[in-house]
Order: sequence, then C-alpha cells, then structure tokens
Amino acid sequence: MGRPEKPIATLNLGLLALARWLREIRTNAQLTYVELAARTGNAYSATTLQRAASGKRVPRLSVVEAYAMACGGSLEQARRRWRHARAVEHSAALAFGSAPRPRLVENAAELRAALREMYHRAGAMPLREMERRAGLGRLPRSTMRRMLDGTTMLSKDQILAFLTVCDVPEREHQDWLDALSRVWDKKHSWYDNEIFKNLHKPNEWNHWIERKPPSGRGRSTSNAGAQRSQFARGRPAPKNGKRLKLGVTTTG
Repeated sequence: MGRPEKPIATLNLGLLALARWLREIRTNAQLTYVELAARTGNAYSATTLQRAASGKRVPRLSVVEAYAMACGGSLEQARRRWRHARAVEHSAALAFGSAPRPRLVENAAELRAALREMYHRAGAMPLREMERRAGLGRLPRSTMRRMLDGTTMLSKDQILAFLTVCDVPEREHQDWLDALSRVWDKKHSWYDNEIFKNLHKPNEWNHWIERKPPSGRGRSTSNAGAQRSQFARGRPAPKNGKRLKLGVTTTG
C-alpha cells in the first residue's frame, strides 16, 4: 500500500470527514494510488487522487466521484460529503438560514436569496461545471452569475436544471416552481395595476389629449371633452371625413 499518508490537518470539519472517508474506501479496496488512477482510466493521475485525500483543500467534485467509483464507494455519499465540505468552507462568509424557505418566498429578491443560499449549501459548484452537468444550453453560466448577483431571474426550465445539478430532491422541486409562479404573478399584477392607475390620472389624459402637434402638421382642437370620451372607447371622433389622432386634426 506504499508509505503511510500524512495526518490530515484542517479546520474544515467537512473536509476532514471527506478526506477520512476517501482514505477509508481506498484502504478497504486495497488499492495503491497508481492502481486507483488506472481504475479511473487514467483520467486523473495518482498525484491528483492522493491530493484529493490529503485534506489540504476541497478537491473538485469530478475527482471525488472518480475516486469513489474506482474504490467501489457510493456516489451519493461522495457528493453529499463533498457538498458538506464546500458548504463549511463558504460558511464563514455566509449567513445560512437568512433566506426564506421556498414556500415563504413572496418576491423576486427573496427567491434569488433562497436560490443563492441553496447553491452554497449544495457546495457552490463552479458555474462552468454546473453548465456542463446541466447539458448543452440548459443552464448558461452567464445567466446563473447574473442571478447570483441579483440582476436577473432564472426561467422555469433553468430553475429545474439548477435544482437537479444541486441534487435537490425532486419532491421539493414543486415548492420552488410555486415560488417562481408567485413572483411572476405579483410582478405582472403590479405592472398591470400601474398601467391602469396611470391611464386614469387626469394629468395623463391631458398629456395625451391636449398635447400640441409638431409645427406645420395641424392644429389643436377645442372639443377636448368629446374627444376624451371617444378616445376612452378607442374610437377617435371623425371630423371633415377624417379620423382624429390624439386630439389633432389635419388641414386639407
């Protein structure tokens, strides 16, 4: 089995657990790192695999998965332990639990915060790797970056891909889609209400009805009241055989 490995020295308890587990499954499989590399089809070198179990830093998920598969270990355990190690690594800069649960989300900012927290709990996988795992064109990393930065929102299909890559159980997906639906409905309800309110403000009517036409193209009319009534019904009143446009007549 070669020389004994150096003791694991890390303050990240998640990384400590991951490194110990990797060493344990390799010992149980009775493999050297060279043999382990051969079992991965030499996709990863013996040095890379040994570094993954050193506990010095959290390795890439693909390396942990290849390591576990070569040793006959559980892929589910490999991913869960990797996510935990990464989450602990990011926990110093993040306040986990500050974002609402999907069922309590009421607006876009809260949904983005919930997605961002879930992303970090799932290990904050590099966006390029998430894009690759989601499949061609399903989850562009540029869109994910803007969502994490708080400047855009993922679509329904993108959220489903995002949840799948982050290993969120399928039974929880509907809660996230319901949250997206509430955010979408509220956004459009607000938009429609603002349009409705603006169209019923007298000063808005005056802006549209009584504005002056460009020089040389007509003259303002004086029957603003009658035209307002016609305009409200969507049929500007005819005059001299021609239709009025926004309270303006043309001279022939």
